[in-house]
Amino acid sequence: MTNDGTPTGSALPEPPLVERKNRFRLSLVWLVPLLAVAVGIGLLVRHMLDTGPEIVIEFRSAEGLEAGKTEVRYKEVPVGRVSQVALSEDRKRVLVTVELNKDAANMAVADTQFWVVKPRVGTAGVSGLSTLLSGAYIGVDAGASADARRRFTGLENPPFVLRNEPGRSFVLNASDLGSLDIGSPVYYRRTRVGRVVGFVLDPAPDQLTVQVFIESPNERLVTTQSRFWNASGIDLQLNASGLKLNTQSLASMVAGGVAFANAPAAASAPAAKAGTRFTLFNDRQSALAPPDGPPLPVRMTFAQSTRGLAIGAPVDVLGVEVGKVTGVTLQHDSHRQRFSVDVTADLYPLRLGLHGQPGVPDDPRLLLKLLVERGLRAQLRTGNLLTGQMYVALDFPQRATPGATLNAQAEVPTVPTMPGEFGEIQPQLMQIIRRLSEVKFDEIGHDLQQTLQTATGAIRQLTPEAQQALEDVRKTLESAQRALQAGERTMQAGERSLQQIDRTLTNEDAPLQRNANQTLDELQRAAKALRVLVDYLQRHPEALLRGKPNDPPAAPAGDNPTK
Repeated sequence: MTNDGTPTGSALPEPPLVERKNRFRLSLVWLVPLLAVAVGIGLLVRHMLDTGPEIVIEFRSAEGLEAGKTEVRYKEVPVGRVSQVALSEDRKRVLVTVELNKDAANMAVADTQFWVVKPRVGTAGVSGLSTLLSGAYIGVDAGASADARRRFTGLENPPFVLRNEPGRSFVLNASDLGSLDIGSPVYYRRTRVGRVVGFVLDPAPDQLTVQVFIESPNERLVTTQSRFWNASGIDLQLNASGLKLNTQSLASMVAGGVAFANAPAAASAPAAKAGTRFTLFNDRQSALAPPDGPPLPVRMTFAQSTRGLAIGAPVDVLGVEVGKVTGVTLQHDSHRQRFSVDVTADLYPLRLGLHGQPGVPDDPRLLLKLLVERGLRAQLRTGNLLTGQMYVALDFPQRATPGATLNAQAEVPTVPTMPGEFGEIQPQLMQIIRRLSEVKFDEIGHDLQQTLQTATGAIRQLTPEAQQALEDVRKTLESAQRALQAGERTMQAGERSLQQIDRTLTNEDAPLQRNANQTLDELQRAAKALRVLVDYLQRHPEALLRGKPNDPPAAPAGDNPTK
């Protein structure tokens, strides 16, 4: 045997030849997974090529937003989709991850704005009603900046002016916002042509600015001479000028509004450029009033009651308003030991219409001095009997005290005053009342009462005799009336007889006819005398008892009866 245990002298069989397989040869079984991987890689590459940048938008709330469903739209065209909604680390904000489309990659710039579109009801109207069925989505206002950005802060409300929206924006300097709000309409001739898009209160200069947007093509209506005023709510004024009521529309009463107009003389003015500043007046009257120029402050001292005179009351000349009252204060005169009322006002000399005329000074102070020397005086007058409100009238009364002047060099010139209409009537009424108080009405009443008592006693004593006299007069009048009736009957019978005689007589018997005529005349005179007697007895029935009084003696010849 050999050392390895093989028997000696026996032949060993040769081992079979083994063919080794190639390890790197792929089986057909792996072909399907490889194809699937290749397709997946292709889809991934295509998705990466088709998908735009991923951005994050911060909102206060995720109301209406759902990952994988909520779209991002620009002009109602989908440009992306929400992929994730999560809270920020401090849990104060909501982080919304949005995947933009490849063709919308240029929207991820610094000045792009995002907001959530959902149903909204406000003073500007109702918007977003289509989202009641389709659900909320994120609106986009694409920016034009060259700076790329991946994180944005979303707007809580939609912007009222989108980029590239046709129209122009203007700035209004206002003293009071009134009921204006973002979205309030802008009117021209009571037609809506724009809207309020914002307002800013700057505390440093204490200035309020309102930004309005006039939609195309109406922006050409705004010229360099346009005048804007606040048309919010109802403009109701009850002052010395009367009752005024003005409003633009029902919408402006609820949501406020701004109106503007152009004066007829400024119809050819050029159109205003975007960003032009205008003044926002409180009402239409002050907006369309002619230019006033710089005001001239004046002072007036009145020694009468100023009840009914309020700040803002008009100062007029012959009914034309030339200024307004700015202050009413009470002052004490230590020399006279009495109170007076100081009234300050702003006058607008340009409203007098004297500027540029020959002989009229250009300096308003010198002009006012000239008018005072010619008799200009200030008076308090009642402008409204219903409310008792008063105003200041500048007039040239005939009884003005001569020699008055005005210190044109004073900081606030003092205009001379004189008592008003009520101030003149009141002393006269007091004088009449004092005179009436001096009349002794008690003594007059006592004497009158005694006189009436005496007359009553006399009438009671004479009553039986007077009744008997009246009864006798009545009987006499009845007898006279019967006699008159009998005389009339007799006269009528005589007239008939004479007429009969006249018919029977002819011209042959002329003497008889004349006698008949004379008889007829006598009868007529008798009837007339009887009528006179009856008339006299009716007027003087006492003549039946006392007789007719004697006639007054005739005046001597040559005397003038009128003396």
